[in-house]
Amino acid sequence: MSSAADPSEMHPNLTVLKSKALASLFTKIRNKDTSSVEFVSYSKRLMRLLAEESVARLPASRHTVTTPTNVDYDGELSIADTDPNMVCAVSIVRAGDSLLESVREIVPGMRVGKLWIQRNESSSDKEAVHSCTKLPKDVGNMDIILCDPMLATGGSCCTALRILVNDFGVDPAKIIFANVICCPEGLETVAREFPQIKIVTCQVDDELNEDKFIMPGLGDYGDRFFNTV
Repeated sequence: MSSAADPSEMHPNLTVLKSKALASLFTKIRNKDTSSVEFVSYSKRLMRLLAEESVARLPASRHTVTTPTNVDYDGELSIADTDPNMVCAVSIVRAGDSLLESVREIVPGMRVGKLWIQRNESSSDKEAVHSCTKLPKDVGNMDIILCDPMLATGGSCCTALRILVNDFGVDPAKIIFANVICCPEGLETVAREFPQIKIVTCQVDDELNEDKFIMPGLGDYGDRFFNTV
């Protein structure tokens, strides 16, 4: 991300992870010579950090527990700890499935939804094409973690958000969008239509190129993770 860029100017509820571990993990997964086996290994480590931070953004309440030394500890538990049935992780298929599993490893009891949305690669605008939806019936009452590793144009994300908000009645303020890499263009697109959602990302890259790919990026995340390059 450009040093002159202010994340809050791209989206009002944007969180960019800060972890010493990210530098080496990104170096491995951005390298075009990294094998699929290594890409999966290193990206899973990175997505675990992202998933933990995203789950931590869910609503929480105060809880006091007693330690083995018989001292009370005043802490907190998120809704994922106290009522995981009221949290739904929604994957934008296919690449989103990789991040979905990292979230479910943390909260195995949460509900799961899937949205089949793909970019039309034959179009210059790379518009999003939605083909199928599978969500819990009462998803409108839940907190949502929307999973997609890449936010490029914002087309797939906004399509998913319209389905959740307009078709299923989800409160946009209860949606957390988790992604590995995004870019200013995509963030600004989402901010114009859905400023209320929270976005948690590992990295804001520089820009989109003329083919609508994130630069410097890492290529097609789904192809590299699922070894279909």
